Amino acid sequence: MKLADTTILLTGATGGIGRALALALAGRGAHLILSGRDPEALESLAAELRTGHSGIDTIAADLSQPDGGLRLGRACLQRAVPDAVIHCAGVMQFGAFDTGDPAHLDRLWQVNTLSAMRLTRQLLPAMRQRRSGRLIFIGSVFGSIAFPMYAAYSASKFALRGFSEALRRELHGSGVTVTYIAPRYTETALNDGGPARAAEALKLARDTPEAVALGIVATMERDRGWRVFGFAERIFMKLNALFPRLIDRALRGQARQLHAIARPSAPANE
Repeated sequence: MKLADTTILLTGATGGIGRALALALAGRGAHLILSGRDPEALESLAAELRTGHSGIDTIAADLSQPDGGLRLGRACLQRAVPDAVIHCAGVMQFGAFDTGDPAHLDRLWQVNTLSAMRLTRQLLPAMRQRRSGRLIFIGSVFGSIAFPMYAAYSASKFALRGFSEALRRELHGSGVTVTYIAPRYTETALNDGGPARAAEALKLARDTPEAVALGIVATMERDRGWRVFGFAERIFMKLNALFPRLIDRALRGQARQLHAIARPSAPANE
């Protein structure tokens, strides 16, 4: 996919990976429609990007609301039918499942999964009519490997992966393509607190938002339908699919560590 002069809708644009993506895409000459929950942060990012680059627009949207994805889709179509949509908005929840706030659970599913589905539903007819477009879903390695203390988060990313996989097959031959990208632990505000302590205790490999953004851009430019960050993570995912009981045993000790680290907390937003 050639990025110069393409119109790209980016959700979660003010988060760690989203912001790095916005900078990388603008640097390649893409026209961006940036979306985020905080209007002030969104306009600040847009003003920064407009220095030397004119193709920047913004749409403030709260994707935690049931109609957030639909509203964003309608607002986007009033500006343009995007050439690509990057679903980067996300909510993290770390901790024992039975201590979590049910309201946080609803918010997590709205942002991580349902808003992406509703936004796609709103934009897809126009893309199909034009017979071109790319849908990029930013998932997680936890969408294939379900770690303890990440039950709700993993479930939402499993669902997003399943949705993107089915949609890719459904849209074959339509001109609209689907890409699913699974970052591993990334050093963003989304992972502050418990997730950061867990990553340190488990010695998880980690990436910067800038490295993840460059990987996403490269995946788009190469027209790939799938990318998982980290060689060890890809091997672990295959083992988990083939030998889940083996991975159960491997994660039991880590579960005890994570129980000790976890603290009941509200989810973080990107």
